[in-house]
Amino acid sequence: MKVNRTRHGPPQHGIAGACVALAMATLALVAAGAVHAQSAGMANLLKRHPSHASAQASDPGNSQREARSRAERYRAEQRDAERRREERTGSRLSPDERRKLRKNLYDFGRDIYQGG
Repeated sequence: MKVNRTRHGPPQHGIAGACVALAMATLALVAAGAVHAQSAGMANLLKRHPSHASAQASDPGNSQREARSRAERYRAEQRDAERRREERTGSRLSPDERRKLRKNLYDFGRDIYQGG
């Protein structure tokens, strides 16, 4: 009796070639992205790491940019903290201002309804 040695599904030697081709295509895309990143997120992923400090140290404006970004981050955190403090108190008016506002509203309502 003769046995047919064909297997169902893709041939096994073709899968290895496809994996190698996929890996090469991925590598080519990453290398192309390093030349010109099209988004800020990709640029952040592709920027040099601290191990390349010598390359970053040669750029004199880099430390100024970092200082500006740290200062802006600090100011943003301060604004957020101030906003949270205001939300916790529930009102931006002092007690005297609230009392005066209530009195003015009462007087205004009385004038409207009593015709005075």
